[in-house]
Amino acid sequence: MAAELNHVIVHCKDRHASAAFVAELLGTKPPADVAIFTQITTSNGVDIDFADSVVAPDDLNNSHLAFLVTEEEFDTTFAKITERSLPHWADPYRTTEGINHNDGGRGVYVLDPGGTIAVEFLTVPYGGRPKSA
Repeated sequence: MAAELNHVIVHCKDRHASAAFVAELLGTKPPADVAIFTQITTSNGVDIDFADSVVAPDDLNNSHLAFLVTEEEFDTTFAKITERSLPHWADPYRTTEGINHNDGGRGVYVLDPGGTIAVEFLTVPYGGRPKSA
C-alpha cells in the first residue's frame, strides 16, 4: 500500500496563535479555520490542524513539529526567530541555547506562543543526506 501523510492534529492552548506563529515562521499562506481546527498546509500538501485542547494546559502532551528546509529557508526563518528575540535551542530538551549542526546541517527549536509545541527547523534529515547511487 502506498500511503501519504495527509494531515496531523496538534493540540495547543490557542489554536489561532499557534497556527499563525508556525505559518509566519514558515512563510506559508495565513492559517484558515476549518471546522474546529485552524489549518496550515505545508509545501508538500500536508495539512497541520491546530486544535484548542480540551484538557487542562498542564496536561497537554508536548507536540513536536519538524520542518526540513533549505539552507536559505533556514537563514530566513532563523532571522525571524532572532529578530523577535525568541528563545531557541539546539536540542528538543531545551538544554543548549543556539543551533545544532547535526548530520552536517543546521537545526533549531522554538516553542509556540502557548509553550506547548516544539517547532524544529532542520536543513538535513536525521541520519544525514542519502548517499547517491
